Amino acid sequence: MGKQAIEPLFPPGSKLTHTGDALDNGKYASGCDYAVDNAKKLLVSSFFHEDTPTARQIAEKRATEYGSGNKKVTVEASGDVALYSRGAVAVAACPGYSPDAGDLPRTSFSVEILAFYPKDLSKADKTLTQLVKKLVPVVAKANGC
Repeated sequence: MGKQAIEPLFPPGSKLTHTGDALDNGKYASGCDYAVDNAKKLLVSSFFHEDTPTARQIAEKRATEYGSGNKKVTVEASGDVALYSRGAVAVAACPGYSPDAGDLPRTSFSVEILAFYPKDLSKADKTLTQLVKKLVPVVAKANGC
């Protein structure tokens, strides 16, 4: 995805900063934050799961936590990607054990994007869907899925 595609997820500002871990570091859970002028605007994370939650289940939980009362969730026909008012979630299978967590089993992982800008993300649905889908193979490859 090009810069123009994700530009609408960031407000005008003079300084964009990135903190946190890369999603391809092989950790059981990792994430990073992007801030504009020291205000967090975008969080990207990946989590491994012992069970196999659906994209809908994770998105419903995130909508309850971050949706400001908007609990609407839209799931793609594949069932692997879900959108909610503040972000997107994708899930994929990844059986085995986490390289950094000893014997902690895993059956799947999720990639999640939480966006705090713009206030109405409905016009960014396509961008969020494309972005979360592009991250899935990166996390899968880094973790031997």
